[in-house]
Amino acid sequence: MRNRLFPIVLVLAAAGSGCAVIRGGVGRAMAPMAADLAASLQRQSDVELVREGAPAYLLLLDGLADSKSPQPQLLLAAAEANTAYAMAFLDQTERERARAFHARAREYGLDVLRRNRRFRAAERAPLMDYEAAVRSFRKRDAPALFTTATAWINWILASSDSVEALAQLGRAVALMQRVLELDPDYRMGGAHLFFGLYYAVQPLGAGRDMQKAQAHFQRVFELAGPDYLLARVTYAEYYARYAFDRELFEATLKEVLAPREDPPDFRLMNAVARLRAQALLARVEEFF
Repeated sequence: MRNRLFPIVLVLAAAGSGCAVIRGGVGRAMAPMAADLAASLQRQSDVELVREGAPAYLLLLDGLADSKSPQPQLLLAAAEANTAYAMAFLDQTERERARAFHARAREYGLDVLRRNRRFRAAERAPLMDYEAAVRSFRKRDAPALFTTATAWINWILASSDSVEALAQLGRAVALMQRVLELDPDYRMGGAHLFFGLYYAVQPLGAGRDMQKAQAHFQRVFELAGPDYLLARVTYAEYYARYAFDRELFEATLKEVLAPREDPPDFRLMNAVARLRAQALLARVEEFF
């Protein structure tokens, strides 16, 4: 099975079925159901089943999100679903498709953020003015900031041959930085996971800071506990690998693959994490 998992994925969207065109009051009523569906699918350990069912769920959410005056919860659910599908199930040979999924997710997230007047006015302003507008968001906005930043950063990664896309990195990072300021524990330390990776992969002498990276990863481990295997895989792939620590790399991934009973809410994420761990261990000689 094709499976590429970028480590920033912190929530895997649900898969489901239903009419792709739902409008008005039905759409509003579906807003809380979207979160319930996602939570239910987190308990599914059959990754292939989720992969096959996900497109139907995406069609449903996109139909709701494209309706007149969609609820913010629906826009964010659609954004997360599109981002998660692209990250989990589209490999390097499908970059154009991945870019389209991430672009759609980014726009859904931005649609929510634009409800903040200061942000809307500064969206295309110089970076300093943009960052000042981002600081107007409050803790209640952390979910929208996190979801939008995740989609935006992955769109940039899928568009790495585009100077225009790379120029937007500072704006996406500013959103994640605001999450770190407002609600650092959100999504089991999702912003910490991002910045742990971010500081580890910067070029030597141009931003790489393994001490900061380690501190961010350790905070994720404290918040999430030992059952959140995706964080461990990310730590091995990006911290241990870029620290040139083969022993830590192998030990961490083997720990991920050790037999264990997953808590229900971690089944899907951990199933994907194990697939990634196996793939990384198979490339250990290439990395070191």
